[in-house]
Amino acid sequence: MPTGQHLLVIDDQRLDRAIASHAATRAGFQVTGAASIAETRALFEKGDRFDFIVLDLALGSEDGLEILPLIARFNSTAVVVLASGFDGRILAASQRLATSCGLLVAGVLRKPVLPTALQRLLRQAPFVRMAAGETTLSVAPEKIRLAIAEGQIKPWFQPKTSLATGGVIGGEALARWVRPDGRSVAPSAFIPVAEQSGMIGALTDTILDQSLMACAHWRKTRPECWVAVNVSPLLLTDRGLTDRIEQKLQDHGVPPGALVLEITESNGIPDTACATEILTRLRIRGVNLSVDDFGTGHSSLLSLVRMPFNEMKIDQAFVREAVTNRDARKVVRASASLGRELGLNVVAEGVETEVMAQLVEEAGCHVGQGWLYGRALPPETFEAHLREAYLGEPRLNEVAAAEPETETAT
Repeated sequence: MPTGQHLLVIDDQRLDRAIASHAATRAGFQVTGAASIAETRALFEKGDRFDFIVLDLALGSEDGLEILPLIARFNSTAVVVLASGFDGRILAASQRLATSCGLLVAGVLRKPVLPTALQRLLRQAPFVRMAAGETTLSVAPEKIRLAIAEGQIKPWFQPKTSLATGGVIGGEALARWVRPDGRSVAPSAFIPVAEQSGMIGALTDTILDQSLMACAHWRKTRPECWVAVNVSPLLLTDRGLTDRIEQKLQDHGVPPGALVLEITESNGIPDTACATEILTRLRIRGVNLSVDDFGTGHSSLLSLVRMPFNEMKIDQAFVREAVTNRDARKVVRASASLGRELGLNVVAEGVETEVMAQLVEEAGCHVGQGWLYGRALPPETFEAHLREAYLGEPRLNEVAAAEPETETAT
């Protein structure tokens, strides 16, 4: 854990606040305490900003949930840890509420909070933070257009691992924008703008081209490897999409079966004749189709029934919660069982520990993806490690060139 980061502990109980503060201090944080909503607001209004916030949901007679909008307004980039003596369902609902406010939630802890548990959660939390130097710069559509033209936006690849063998069998392309001045722009800052401004097609084309080029190189030494590329549901109105994808496969000499197109279900897959036609034509031509973030949208089951998907990705939120939340664990098992019943390849996202890996494997998932197996790597680094790593050999989780993962990808 890097030193010099600021952490705020919000707890009305002096002893509990002191325990959490001491644990965070030992982990290398500069710690500030607050005992109420008023104290928290005063800190924010005078300009104090924090990298992490540990929030007790029960602040005496006050409701800790009232602090969530304050964090979202004054300190929205902070990583939040929720703590309470309430039961697991209340904690899980509180975490969902915090996420709906746009906050980054590292996890939940039952009180009394054990110092080791808090330190462990803080150490594991970088998955929700930006990479060093990454910014939330205001992104104008013309800047994205220029970045695409100049090749500033490139895919990095996060390994996907067979849960049966432990070997890397492919990688997911995640869009990364590094400016000429060396600063990175978060995917969450530019991908929504690309969608809203009509440039998501051009962005997807450039990521797809580079990803297939990389995959063609991988397959010279690892012919079983494939690449996954995210596709916005907004593109499922473009009847020319199928032909463009087929042409790109031919241009790079990659067989259709080595490409997985991940459609993000949480954004809503259009239930239209056009979308069905596009996806069906892609499957007929041999391209694999995956429902991404399964379980987070409103039409998950309809999508599986009506669309020709052959892969399901269980959302990382369920996988992470499954370790401590019995209901989330049941959702993972039920989703994996449903996928197998439908003959789908089942991928578990957000696998960050051996415990998570064992959990999703026992649930019946086929493929794991997450920090345990490796972070996103630049193309050259990913290919180099693929040449060295054969099925059953060590995972790509100790690569110095890796980056902390962000949530949004194309």
